[in-house]
Amino acid sequence: MNTNVISSFIAIATSISFLLLSPPSKSFYHSLFLSDSLSCNESIANHLYILTKRPHVAGSEANAEAAAYVLSTLTSYKVRSHITTYEVALTYPISRSLTLKPTPQDSPVKFDLHQDIYDGDPHADVADEVLPTFHAYAKSATVAGPVVYANYGRVQDYAVLKQMKVNVSGNVVLAKYGKIYRGDIVENAYAEGAIGVLIYTDRKDYGGGGDAKWFPDDKWMPSSGVQVGSVYNGAGDPTTPGWPSSGLCERLSDDDAEKGGEVPLIPSLPISWADGDRILRSIDGQVANDDWQGGKDAPVYKVGPGPAILNLSYTGKQVISTIQNVIGIIEGVEEPDRYVILGNHRDAWTFGAVDPNSGTAALLEVAHRMWKLQEKGWKPRRTIIFCNWDAEEYDLDSKPGVPPRREH
Repeated sequence: MNTNVISSFIAIATSISFLLLSPPSKSFYHSLFLSDSLSCNESIANHLYILTKRPHVAGSEANAEAAAYVLSTLTSYKVRSHITTYEVALTYPISRSLTLKPTPQDSPVKFDLHQDIYDGDPHADVADEVLPTFHAYAKSATVAGPVVYANYGRVQDYAVLKQMKVNVSGNVVLAKYGKIYRGDIVENAYAEGAIGVLIYTDRKDYGGGGDAKWFPDDKWMPSSGVQVGSVYNGAGDPTTPGWPSSGLCERLSDDDAEKGGEVPLIPSLPISWADGDRILRSIDGQVANDDWQGGKDAPVYKVGPGPAILNLSYTGKQVISTIQNVIGIIEGVEEPDRYVILGNHRDAWTFGAVDPNSGTAALLEVAHRMWKLQEKGWKPRRTIIFCNWDAEEYDLDSKPGVPPRREH
């Protein structure tokens, strides 16, 4: 056999060996990651079902159980995982009361501040585990005064009230959710001299308006539905500004925390659009601008003040609670000190099916598929970190120097 033939055979054999031994292309793994062959909708649906069986507010036993589930799931996918705990100051409601006296001659109207359970609710048996509606970090106090309607409670809304010669000082503000963060609504009201704030979900914005149906018949918020959330304007635990809330760390006193300017100094409550509608019907004075008005079947919105008098009382408690951040790591093979971070929070004011656990379920599904890819030979170039953090709803996920989330 001549030399040229031998060289040809060697070249062919080398090419075949290269094709057989070379790793699959990046596009191959990308297509595989997206394919139905690695997983199916059943796994992500099961994660969501397990994570939302019970209300799991930050600091609760149910949320600790949800953290344990995330940890065990990541570990089962061969993701090196651990839980990091922090001891943080969280607030919970003790008592709430709201009474309306439409006119001096009228009997007072006491609001029950209760969200209705709909017929056939599959979680009715654990509904009593849901916290009463409140604002996290709201000021504990009792106030009474005429009510002023302030649209969305923005700076420009108070400028309009000033043009109308309406004085907010010494009054209770009624404002709509939307446009700005609820903590800014409270802060703006305080800056104008208000003694308390009620924030309601207007049917025009959240109830579908007109003849629209609401949950469970449609997506819109029902008449008794209330948007709960934080009114804290800072970043991280208000008692440990700029340092981790771990163990027996140094903490600010409540007075010093208030002096920091991020904790509200007047009481506030979130209320439903049904309760907001009842209050609006008792307000007299000048008619509000067209863009301040409600939708179909709403009363004519007036700005006040009064003659309606609102008596608002809120008492909360601040507790040092344990929260759990779950961290999972897949180490990169070429640039291990460079990170790709995927994150989502886990705590929820109620069951958290959409916010946040649709995201947590998706996070676990991504980890599941990456585990399957690793079984087929894939290795990440950079280190991938899965973060499932806690107490986001209290705005404690914010880091020093990073503005907190501004959710409507």
